[in-house]
Amino acid sequence: MSKPSLRFGPGDLSGFTSLTTATFNDAPPAKILRELLQNSLDAAVEAGEKTATVRFEVSFLAKAGVPDLTGYERTFREAVRYHQKRNNGQLDDPAQQVVDTIEDTLGEGEHCLLTVSDNGIGFDQRRMTAVLGDGSGVKQAGAAGSYGVGHFSALAASSLRYVLYGGVSRSGARIASGLTILAGCPGKRRPQSARGYFVKKLLGGQGNKLFEFATAREVPPVIKTALSKVRKEWRHGSVVMIPAFNYFGFESDRWLADIIPLVAALNFSVAIHAGKLVVEVDETAVDGGTFKKVDADNLREVLESVRDRVRAFRSDTWLSGLRPSGQDAWAAYQALSQGRLARVPTMAGHADVHVLVPAPAGKTRLDLFRNGMWITAEVPYLSPSSFTDWEPFQAVLIPRSGTKLHRLVRKAEGPMHDELSLKLLSKDERELLRTALRAVATWLKNEVPKMDAETYTPEDFLVVSSGGSDGGPASSSKYSMWGNPVVVRRARVSQQQRPDDTPEEPDLEPDSGVRRKKERRNKRRRTANRRSRPLPFRSTGVPGDQGGEYHIEIECTESVEEVLLRFRIDENTDATSDRLWPDEDVVLSSFVCKDSNGARLSGQLDDDKTSIRLLGLAAGTYTIAIEYNAPPGFDDAVRAPVFRVDLHRP
Repeated sequence: MSKPSLRFGPGDLSGFTSLTTATFNDAPPAKILRELLQNSLDAAVEAGEKTATVRFEVSFLAKAGVPDLTGYERTFREAVRYHQKRNNGQLDDPAQQVVDTIEDTLGEGEHCLLTVSDNGIGFDQRRMTAVLGDGSGVKQAGAAGSYGVGHFSALAASSLRYVLYGGVSRSGARIASGLTILAGCPGKRRPQSARGYFVKKLLGGQGNKLFEFATAREVPPVIKTALSKVRKEWRHGSVVMIPAFNYFGFESDRWLADIIPLVAALNFSVAIHAGKLVVEVDETAVDGGTFKKVDADNLREVLESVRDRVRAFRSDTWLSGLRPSGQDAWAAYQALSQGRLARVPTMAGHADVHVLVPAPAGKTRLDLFRNGMWITAEVPYLSPSSFTDWEPFQAVLIPRSGTKLHRLVRKAEGPMHDELSLKLLSKDERELLRTALRAVATWLKNEVPKMDAETYTPEDFLVVSSGGSDGGPASSSKYSMWGNPVVVRRARVSQQQRPDDTPEEPDLEPDSGVRRKKERRNKRRRTANRRSRPLPFRSTGVPGDQGGEYHIEIECTESVEEVLLRFRIDENTDATSDRLWPDEDVVLSSFVCKDSNGARLSGQLDDDKTSIRLLGLAAGTYTIAIEYNAPPGFDDAVRAPVFRVDLHRP
């Protein structure tokens, strides 16, 4: 009777850095964690669990405890020798880096081990086969989600590029497997694939099966121990185990206990808020590590910690590529916890819609969730541009489980569950989904109040003084206003002539180029009108030092929910007006806004870092200190730059 071991089937002679491995090597850590969470949540939904529990646990595993590490090492060295021989005795730099990492890891006597366990449906023959597939996922009519995508990408988190899987059913039946991707080599009789499977046999489609998996007593001890914990605590579920866990290459940059709750809160706020998901992180086995979790009780606290974050996370951090932003996730949570909930009927079934007016972030936005997981904010017929004449609102759209709408959204999500791609649907499905989304848009337009035409007419702000970089209080004896404030009155977009209403000029010369020129000019004018926004006030700039801090005071004559301040270098760049400079935005690095009592005001930098968005202003005086970076070419010759500050009501 054969024992489970790493088995490499027939395949090509791909190297250590093939396109297949690049697929998961480039996956940002936050996306890998998100997919692991999504697979576990969907599995719990399919199991009929009221609350999905997903636990990330860091421990240590002796080298001898890694299943069939002897077979792994033998195949690895054969592949290295073959590819070195093909390349005149050496590997290219990327491949050599992979080989060096694996060599160093094999030389260690103990490996860090990350175990992700859940109380989901567990694995059976079909689900385990899907996990070992190419990451495309397996969906069926009654299933809640897909399998394979997140687990496949988890290979990047192992310095050995080796991941183990195990499942236990309600009856107590156990199953286990593993997957590694190294490099192809000739083999004894035929080329051997880079992909190795920890199984009993490779069946190659015999009896409509690809693998014979390890079951019962054949399950390796490290997986058996983890499954025993699952069985004892939840009765059923699965484990994904990552030996030689490398902390995604960021070493001690951040703790998992800090990162995972944030990933969960940003992407699964609907499930967590409803009590359908609890995420735990146990790093106590590591010196300085802690245990943390995110659930319905502390979700608000986690989201509040990033509520002012507007920009995406840098590409060199754990959270690279993570969406939505902290501000957008907080706004969605506000709609969930404070907004009106309605069940909206559509041709494809009902959808739950939470809507909050006014929008917490001052901008219209709709977030689509499925099974408690955030999918996208880019939804046909529900984009902000569809609601320019309505009060800004925040909405959360949740297709009800079991409806056609839910199935259509799931099918259109794409492999990473972070978009809505109608091209993945058939023609009839696309039309049905469009009809359903239009119904939601119509409902919102009936429920959300239209914009008041007089909203932007008051003269809300007056810049009274400003100063340079000493950080002290501005005073009229030291700083003075350059020029006079100018209030700019302009009708809202909805009050202006729309393209369809624009009067046509007399067609005096239909056959000449004059008509075409007029059409082009009118087209440009109509486009500008369509993009314009209210501009209730504009102030001139004042002298300040180059770099460092810059101070400005504003006086608000009535309460305002939100204001946008845009900073620009005026064409007269220094106080003497000796040099001219084209108007250019100032790139801001930070700001602090305080009221007359010294209390900080809520706000954030916009994505382009040229504007400050302030929230919740009451009538009174406010002091703003900014730090900025001068544009290229702005040299020491300009010692007292002139700033222009434009104030908008978004």
